[in-house]
Amino acid sequence: MAGGLVTLVAGIIAVGVLAQVLADRIRVPSIVFLLAAGVILGPEVTGVLTPEAFGDSLSAIVGLSVAIIVFEGAFHVRIGRLREAPAATLRLVTLGAAIALFGTTAAVHLLLNVGWLVAFLVGALLVATGPTVIAPILEVVPVRDRVGTALDTEGIVNDVTAAILAVVIFEAIVASEASGIGGVVGLFAQKLGIGLLVGMVVAAGVYYGLRYVDLSPGNAPQNARLLVLAGALVAFGAAEAIPGGRESGIAAVATAGILLGNTDLPYESEIEAFKGDLTLLVLSFVFIALAALLQFDTLVALGAAGVVVVVVVALVIRPVLVFVSTYGGQFTVPERTFMSLVGPRGIIPASVATLFAIELRAQGLDDAANVLVGTVFLTIFLTVLFQAGLARQIAERLDVIPMRVIVIGGGKVGRALADRLGDRGENVVLVEEDVEIVEQGRNAGYTVHHGDGTDTEVLQSAGAENARVIVAATDNDDANLLVAQLANKRFDPERCSRG
Repeated sequence: MAGGLVTLVAGIIAVGVLAQVLADRIRVPSIVFLLAAGVILGPEVTGVLTPEAFGDSLSAIVGLSVAIIVFEGAFHVRIGRLREAPAATLRLVTLGAAIALFGTTAAVHLLLNVGWLVAFLVGALLVATGPTVIAPILEVVPVRDRVGTALDTEGIVNDVTAAILAVVIFEAIVASEASGIGGVVGLFAQKLGIGLLVGMVVAAGVYYGLRYVDLSPGNAPQNARLLVLAGALVAFGAAEAIPGGRESGIAAVATAGILLGNTDLPYESEIEAFKGDLTLLVLSFVFIALAALLQFDTLVALGAAGVVVVVVVALVIRPVLVFVSTYGGQFTVPERTFMSLVGPRGIIPASVATLFAIELRAQGLDDAANVLVGTVFLTIFLTVLFQAGLARQIAERLDVIPMRVIVIGGGKVGRALADRLGDRGENVVLVEEDVEIVEQGRNAGYTVHHGDGTDTEVLQSAGAENARVIVAATDNDDANLLVAQLANKRFDPERCSRG
């Protein structure tokens, strides 16, 4: 049995990697192929994967996978970046998330005729768009930086908040069935408190180990990566193992990830690269496995009302929250429309819904479990198929794929040039070394990359490899000449000029 499970897991990962490679080759978001592979391998088509194949291990496998995914997302929640983000982006993850939560909850309650708590659970999970589906879209659709940053920030923040909120509501459902609604508040405080405490303790331990313990100089980067991974898994496992701490593991890994992501860690770039590769493998496995285990009867049971719920979520609630959140900002109407039409749901709703469905069925709440899994997966399938699969066509139709221009120098000349190019719809990134000018530029709504424009690595991180035009517009002629020489030699843009 164990050998068969190992072979099965290895096979799923291999198929997932092939799906990722194929997606990169034909420039389509990988989630489209991962879901398709899962359906083909599942009992509804070939029957290679069945629920019985995992035995009693499915809940543990998915739980640990969710821990890694949530930790990776939380690690990228930078408090400083949120403070620097435009007001419209902050509204997306606050006001926009609230509109998504209450709007989806109302739609599920009214159209599917289910109780408010179950509707809230579905609504909480469908708040999450998530970097696992947004990042692949942005790789194949090079929209302006402000659009990409807004969508990426929304996905990262909402992934974490949706997972924690879903835990809260799930506990409310279980508590109302088991001990009455009066115990919900106390139970929530207990779960969240355990998660916060364990997450803080683990984050402190990992930080101390990375900072003050000799990790063996020859293998320090590798040991640092393993220590962080172990910290994420320990945070999840420890929180779940504490008496009364069941379902608090998500809060624990989210807490540990946010704390560690906002500290000055050694070997941070190596840790991020390792986590990214590991998360990619985990995502491939979980997407395929969960799609394979989904029974189509659960989707069909929702009937036309289920499809209407998805249409309302994708074509009514999503546009409303985007246009309300971005009102008065620098986003153009086509950009706001693109953001409205690209909000596919991903792995956090799928995996957490599966975990909770197992628990609900154990409590005898089969109808709630079927509505939860059916609505979440139907939303994922349809939004991935139409919003992720057609993202590039949508962007081209709306003409929101601009020419990328890098302007070195964020002073008056650089900003004036950025204004003119921005008015033409181009994607302009300013590169400026002076911190005060950087802050002024960001406050004025410009995309500003902090660094020395004569440094090749700074230019690369600002996106010079994908730029069609690079302009040196500093007040130093020697620096402008050096930038032009570096840009032509290293990045070969269509045009390179000096201001």
